[in-house]
Order: sequence, then structure tokens, then C-alpha cells
Amino acid sequence: MEMEEIKNILEKAICDVATATIKINQPIGYSDRALLDSLLIFQSVLMEKIYENQNYDDMGLKDRCDMVEHCGNELKKLIHTYTGIDTFKLVEEYNK
Repeated sequence: MEMEEIKNILEKAICDVATATIKINQPIGYSDRALLDSLLIFQSVLMEKIYENQNYDDMGLKDRCDMVEHCGNELKKLIHTYTGIDTFKLVEEYNK
């Protein structure tokens, strides 16, 4: 399967889920695993966009690494603050 085909399939699936979620307008009862899966997709997209921005700014390697680490820590903090879920522990649980 070509990269473009995979990208199109993923983008359509994400759009379909988002649209269905909006249409039913009620809690779905997502599992922690669903949060982790959606977070992994979000992080993949986010990292690509960060990389594009870093290239545009011609950022050095150390600054790139610091930025990505800071972003990851901020995202972990945000999720924990609003859900009480520690994403690092969540990953550990599902990697057992």
C-alpha cells in the first residue's frame, strides 16, 4: 500500500468518526484504549507539523529535541489535568 493511499484511508476514517460523534450528540463511553489510540494518531500528525515548522525556522537539532520533549510533557500534563489519566502509565499498561 502506498503512503498516499494510507494517508487518505486514515483521513477519511478520522473524519467519519468525528462526524458520527457530532451527529449523535451524546457520550459514547470511550475506553482509555480509545484515548490512547486517538492520541497516537494525534501525536503522529502533530509531530509532522512540528517538524515542518522546525524546518521552516531552520532550527538546530538540540532546539528541535527540546521543543518536542516540551510539547510531549505539556500534552501529558494537559491530559492528566483534565482527565486524571497519566498517558505514560496508560502506554505501559497496554504494552504489557
